Amino acid sequence: MATPESKPSAIHRYVADNLIDADLSSDTKLAVTLSRTRELSVWHNASKSLLHHWLADDFDEPIYRVSLSGNNQYLATVGKHQVSIFDLNSGKLDVSWLAQGFDSDASISSVHLSQSGKRVLLGMNEGSVITVDLQNKQLSMFQLHDGPVSHVEFIAYDTRILSAAHDGHALLWASSDGRVIEDFSLAQRITSISFDAAQGRIFIADALDNHLIADSHTGESIGQLAFLERYRYFRQALFVDRGKTLITASSKQKVMSWDLSSGKEKQHWNITAFTAGTTVLDMAVTPSGQLMTLSSDGALEMWKL
Repeated sequence: MATPESKPSAIHRYVADNLIDADLSSDTKLAVTLSRTRELSVWHNASKSLLHHWLADDFDEPIYRVSLSGNNQYLATVGKHQVSIFDLNSGKLDVSWLAQGFDSDASISSVHLSQSGKRVLLGMNEGSVITVDLQNKQLSMFQLHDGPVSHVEFIAYDTRILSAAHDGHALLWASSDGRVIEDFSLAQRITSISFDAAQGRIFIADALDNHLIADSHTGESIGQLAFLERYRYFRQALFVDRGKTLITASSKQKVMSWDLSSGKEKQHWNITAFTAGTTVLDMAVTPSGQLMTLSSDGALEMWKL
């Protein structure tokens, strides 16, 4: 039986330009857009109002990645080498520095701000991860991957870190000493990853046609998604409903909801395309239980789950 396709319950396009990167706050109150012209904006999603705005000239080098702190108080931006942290109460630059990996030519490939905004994770393109404690002025560096680190995030009250890279490995490791607790691996570079704090579940997918859903505590597989296509590429993933449902976004416009107990598709949507090649850059669930997506066209859309 075919699953029902839904239309968005609301849509608003923030910028009429393609985005390089974007971030939705975990509570869905804020959206950050980084356009192709390197204009950086912070928006209030309920009122659709512009809170902060920076131009390309405000930065010493072009920026590529953005990350909001969990408490919505800080915004991190990174170029190939420069890291800047902005205070979102004042809109002013809080701190800025040049990051350097084990290889002096290494550049930043991913960034993540902690809940408080006082700890920063930097993934580097030579496989290292840098942890920075701004409050205590401490920096640690760990060589954990053999390729560009595409994803880094704090979990378990910042005591653990989840990182994924082009080497096909997703690692769960101790932030204190870099000790690897679990190693989840696939054949190709990791293209999407999601961690569910409620149940300790992890989802990873690679660039070929492989995916893994596992219990992060035991490392054991807990199921597979059931689809007929020979090739299925996942760009984004998000656990919802206390780990019972997984939302995935493809490299094109399709967003799908999966029942993890059966692995079957529950629902699918197609985001609104304003240009060719549009895709989902970030997803989050509102307190009322609606899915929010932010596309590479700068469009914010709401979906009923």
